[in-house]
Amino acid sequence: MKTKEIATFRKTYKPYHKQCYFEGFKLAVHFDEKDDVKRYGGRWDADEKIWWMPFDNLSTDVHAGVGTVTDWLNAGKMIVGQYGKFNLNDHTENLFSSNNSKYTEYKLGTEGNGFWQVRFFFDEDVITYKHFSGRADGDNTLEYLTIEDGRQRWDALIEGGYNRVENS
Repeated sequence: MKTKEIATFRKTYKPYHKQCYFEGFKLAVHFDEKDDVKRYGGRWDADEKIWWMPFDNLSTDVHAGVGTVTDWLNAGKMIVGQYGKFNLNDHTENLFSSNNSKYTEYKLGTEGNGFWQVRFFFDEDVITYKHFSGRADGDNTLEYLTIEDGRQRWDALIEGGYNRVENS
């Protein structure tokens, strides 16, 4: 994010208290804050040009009176959302592949290519995508995406000819 984007983001910032289900949290960091972010384990993603904080560092104590790294990031209005690859384990697989969480479901379909089932888990900032080709050899792999990546996937499918199908 650029300086003006960070300033705008921070004006309406609400502390981010959602559990991290991915590699870490994406951050909004000014240049003069980068050394502190690095000190607490933050990393720079040169490809995406963003700072992020690994999951393993989020619960580390900063020092007395401040709390954890997550508390410090919230105090600095830095957490943008989830970042990276999904942390698939027995708990997360059960949580997002069953009806254990609240979600809103959408379907995107196109003639001859089956449809995509898209579930948006509001309380966790996770989107799942599953393709149903209608063929016996079809790929029904469940993918877990961050909100940002999920929106990009949605836009790409729409651009590729998919349309929203009303759930029945």
